[in-house]
Amino acid sequence: MDLQQASKRMLRQLIYFIDQIELEQFSAHLSILSGNTIGKHLRHIIEFYQHLLMSYTDEQIVVDYDARQRNHQTETDKEYAKSQLEILINHLEKANTNREMLLCFCLTEQGERQHISTTFYRELAYNLEHTVHHLAILKMAVITHFPEIPLSYSFGVAYATMQNQNTQGT
Repeated sequence: MDLQQASKRMLRQLIYFIDQIELEQFSAHLSILSGNTIGKHLRHIIEFYQHLLMSYTDEQIVVDYDARQRNHQTETDKEYAKSQLEILINHLEKANTNREMLLCFCLTEQGERQHISTTFYRELAYNLEHTVHHLAILKMAVITHFPEIPLSYSFGVAYATMQNQNTQGT
């Protein structure tokens, strides 16, 4: 399996998850999320992938996740969020290059910026790990606030962790 396939699999897991929850659960402000919602976490994930894929096709090839476009419809409208995930999956099918890019990010609250060399595949790997991290957070929220929602064992668990547990027999 390559990075695109792993990312598409993760995004399909998000679509399945969205199908399992009610709109009220999707947009509920939860204490374990510091008052944020499941929808906001999903929006955050989606926007990182969107920004990477937009940067990939941009002439400047600069990835600056801090400057991503925020679309609040994604965090309040389950069907819209699912449609954005489907678009990402489709775009990942076409993105098959290890294009060199420049990553720009903020180092301080005063706005000091840093630029470093990266590649599309490196950023795709980052997005995959970033998604797992947010799914682990969402798993805690679901278990705490909505235990009736079924989650697979692998939801929010890194592939390396699952492999390690498989080899350890745990």
